[in-house]
This record gives sequence, structure tokens and C-alpha cells, in this order.
Amino acid sequence: MRAIIVRNYGPYQEEAKLETVPKPEAPGTGEVLIRNKTAGVSFATSLNIAGKYQRKPPLPFVPGTEVGGIVEAVGPNVSRVAVGDHVMCSVDSGGMSGFNVTSEFSCHKIPIEMSFAAGSMLITSYTTSYGALVRRANLKAGEILLVHGAAGAVGLAAVEIGKAVGAIVIAVAGGEKHCQAAQRHGADHIIDHRQSNFRDVVMEITNGRGVDVVYDSIGGEVTHQSIRAMAWEGRLLTIGYACGEIPQIPANMLLLKNISAMGFNLGHFFGWSPGGSREQHIDVLDEMVAGVLKLHADGKINPEIGAEFSLSDFRQAMDAVIDRKVDGKCVIMIESEDY
Repeated sequence: MRAIIVRNYGPYQEEAKLETVPKPEAPGTGEVLIRNKTAGVSFATSLNIAGKYQRKPPLPFVPGTEVGGIVEAVGPNVSRVAVGDHVMCSVDSGGMSGFNVTSEFSCHKIPIEMSFAAGSMLITSYTTSYGALVRRANLKAGEILLVHGAAGAVGLAAVEIGKAVGAIVIAVAGGEKHCQAAQRHGADHIIDHRQSNFRDVVMEITNGRGVDVVYDSIGGEVTHQSIRAMAWEGRLLTIGYACGEIPQIPANMLLLKNISAMGFNLGHFFGWSPGGSREQHIDVLDEMVAGVLKLHADGKINPEIGAEFSLSDFRQAMDAVIDRKVDGKCVIMIESEDY
């Protein structure tokens, strides 16, 4: 099979190479062999290849943690999926290849009519936003939600889930194209941060009240200004740090406004973080995924696949993501020659 192989940590332009390698062996106990059909590409993929992510996969490895595919074979004691099932998977690695072996707890069945590309977006981007907004922040109908990075994969997911809950959504993005994407997905108010100071506009929109929940995947100064744009007893969700700067949250502002600052780490439920394990948290993970799938079945969310690339064009796909040219999700399409 063909696969993107990383043999040394470093820039993806140099270290991510297309190679022909043996197909994985038969899955072991509790494992599943997946015929990959799509794999999501994200900023985190570049960090993973560079060895700068929270978890360093052992070398050599195949990048790609968001997969849509078909169950090719199952090992002993597997009960969650069966051969032929269409699944979306959050895997440790192995997405950028024809096949990968993963734990059955990484796999969630998807309807036959759902595209594999949509599945590879739902499993991480939508489950992250659902877990953060519904499980952690307990977002309610009528509340005001501020979403940063609103044209990206998790941002668009947050916009749609916020609307599905019944919140009033203020979306922040950079440039007309990205702002239009947020508007397509239901945002009530759009702020182009390249044209306006988002905090000033937020305070105008809310008549000086501020927002109830902030979905912050950017970090840095964006976090600081967001806190200043929050209402009494607001909730700040810190999701990631796309700007490259982890903010030092001013505790005095939390005190003055009774604000709660909370994080959400989906990787914990997949066993990627200290204290996390798939087996321990599978009930909670299944509940979040079921919530996302119900929203999809009800037509309340519509995953946007902004770009598709072949496995041989992986570097171009990565460039498109890094240069912020893609609205929604960028995916690698695994073709017949990759098996």
C-alpha cells in the first residue's frame, strides 16, 4: 500500500514522504483493520510531523488522526463494529495510508449515506465543538456565543452547534471569503477581524452586555480581548492556540465578572492524555458522538469539505491548511492505487 511516512521529526515539506510499504498485519485482540477512504488534514498534523504536538508518535509513523473508512477485518473480542461497517475513527496515527489498524474504541459507525469525508470531519471537529459547548459550557437557547476562527473546521462546527442549541452566534473570521463561510452556516452576526476590533463590535451588538460563552481556538491577545467582551458569569472555552501563543489569563478579570474559564480536550476521552483511556471514557465519548450524529440526522449540521487532495498531493494539502485557504475541512481522498 502507499502511505505518507515520517521517519524524522521536522517540517512536513521535508519529512513527510510518499512511500510504498507493506499492508498492516491482521488486527489483534480488540483491534480493527480499516480500509481508509478519507483522512482529515489540520494544523495539528503539521505539529505532529514536526514533533511539536502534545504527544510524539514513535518514529517512523504515518500521520493522520481523523479517518473515514470501511472495516476490512476485526480481531478477537471486537463487538463494536463488524466487517463492512462504514466508520469514522479518531486514531493515534495511520490516516494517510491505504489501511490502518486501530482499537475498536476508536471507531464509530456512520450511516451508509454519509460521506466518508463528512465522517472524518465529524469525529474530531464536531465532537470537539459539541463536547465543549454542550458538555462543558452547557450552552443554552437564547444565550450569546462568540466563535473565533469561525471558518475553520472546529469553528464552523461551533457555529452550527451553537445555532442548533438555539444560541445567538457571533462569528469572527478573517477576510470576506471566510466571513461568508460562517454566514452560510448560520451565524447571526459576522465580524471580520481584519476590518474591525472584534471586542468593540461585540459590545455594540450586545448593547454593552457582552457574550455568555466564548469559543476560543486562537489564544494570545484574542483570549484577553474576549474576556473583556464577556457578560457577567460568562464562560470562556479554551480549545487551542492557533496563533502560537498560550495566553496568561488575568485572574482578576475572572473575579470581577464571575467568569468561568474552562478547557476541553477531546483527546482525553480517546486516551491521548494523562489519565485518559478509551475504555474508561467510552460511555461519555459515545454520548457526545451520538449527539453529533443526531444533529446530522436532523439536518441541523452540514459539514463543509473545503478542499480535497490525493495522497500524492499531501504537501499541497498541508500548505492549503497552513495558509488558511480552506473553509471547513481539508481532506485527503484515498484512491484505489493507494491500497
